[in-house]
Amino acid sequence: MNRFIVLFLILFSASLHARNHYTGYSGAPGSNGTCTNSCHGQYGFPPTVTITGFPDQYVPGQSYLIRISHRGGSAINQFNASIRLGLTEENAGEIIAGPNTEIYNTPGETNGVHWADANSNSGIFTWIAPNPGVGEIRLYWAGLQGSRVYGTDVQFVEVSEDVTAGVEYMPGSPGEFSLEQNYPNPFNNRTNVEFTIAKTGPVEFIITNILGQVLYSWIDDYAQPGTVTVHWDGFDMNRRMQPSGVYFYRLKTPEITLTNKMMILR
Repeated sequence: MNRFIVLFLILFSASLHARNHYTGYSGAPGSNGTCTNSCHGQYGFPPTVTITGFPDQYVPGQSYLIRISHRGGSAINQFNASIRLGLTEENAGEIIAGPNTEIYNTPGETNGVHWADANSNSGIFTWIAPNPGVGEIRLYWAGLQGSRVYGTDVQFVEVSEDVTAGVEYMPGSPGEFSLEQNYPNPFNNRTNVEFTIAKTGPVEFIITNILGQVLYSWIDDYAQPGTVTVHWDGFDMNRRMQPSGVYFYRLKTPEITLTNKMMILR
């Protein structure tokens, strides 16, 4: 009987970590909840799991490297993660497996990601953000740090907003590329930058500090002719308020590069 129980537990554990046919437990809408709650509980130590690389604000179409790791203690036994549009069951963008991770697809949870090998210390996957206009994105992550005998459940729900929510586009006839002075300038809470796109093609607009660090970016590989107005609130892409000082903004296409400067006055 004892041997039978041990064999059953081994098979049961293996089924939870099977790579193609097991049920996902990331906690995302439509998934099978969080296995961390239904299969085991908290066993005595605070978790040290970290997720880095998932932005507070995302640029549509941009790729983000997301790292799963821990700050010490036990390895992460296994995890399940999905990225969805808001509170819906629809996938947001695309997840691509990287070092030590792999994709799983199950009913209710397609394009999920977890460890390729259990009991790992770190791993990376790539998230390609969806097209503009979809709004809020949520990363759902549930996992077990340590073992089933001595381990700690960990759950994350992280939210990211579309930076293009602060962008207005007015289609127009082909003309000349131009980059206007921001207004107001100097500014405290919000400023507006207007530029004109002359023809269809790749366009990059960025805002940087005096060190050249990118604080905001708007990129469109297939931008159409027209006028774009960017509303910037003086925060970087990780939602950190920028101090008083001089900042630069740049419009770049295969044909031209236009640069201007603005000032924040807190």
